[in-house]
This record gives sequence, C-alpha cells and structure tokens, in this order.
Amino acid sequence: MMNEELTSKKYWSKYWKAKPKIENIVGKDFLFHDIINKYVPKKLTDRPKMGFAIPIDIWLRKPLREWAESLLNETRLRQEGYFNVNLIRNKWKEHLSGKKNWQNHLWDVLMFQSWNDSK
Repeated sequence: MMNEELTSKKYWSKYWKAKPKIENIVGKDFLFHDIINKYVPKKLTDRPKMGFAIPIDIWLRKPLREWAESLLNETRLRQEGYFNVNLIRNKWKEHLSGKKNWQNHLWDVLMFQSWNDSK
C-alpha cells in the first residue's frame, strides 16, 4: 500500500507551480498524465479509458480450435436442435478461413454449448 502522504494532492502540490490545478484534480492519475503529455501527443492520451481486446478470434483458429470444433460439430448441433446449424457452420468456416471474424457470435454459441455440457 502506498503511503497516504505520497499520494495526497497537498504533498505533490508543493512540487508544481500549478497548485490550483492540482488541488482540483480528481483521482491520482494526474502525475502520470502530466509527465506523459510532455512526450506523447495529447490526442493519444486525452480520451476515455479503453479495455484491451482478448484475441478470441486467434484463439479459436489455433489453441482452442479442437475444443470449439467439438462443440460446433454439425451432427451434435443437429441432434441438440437449439441452433440454425447451417448458419453456425458457415460462420465457423468463414472464421477459420480468416474471411470474416465471427468471434463474438461463435463465442456466444460456444459458451452455451459448454454450459449445456455441464448440466
């Protein structure tokens, strides 16, 4: 845990000339932004927070392919009868070929299939 004194606005305000600016700061990211803005264009740092994307598309084509194929097996999908088999199989083929990225659609089906297996 950081020392409260080191993270307080009062402590840092004595090191900057822009004391009023520091006293109006909400959060503790000011120090980082103050420094980074000297080296990085503001248009790259002055934006809302963003998460990072999980590379599900790549995982489905490589390390998770066998697992996904077993859950998206045509015979299995037909027997279960929950989904439009032709639609899912076409999306799966397009995804594997790299023609289109259907990761979100396929992931939903895979999660349902996985959940259905656990019942």
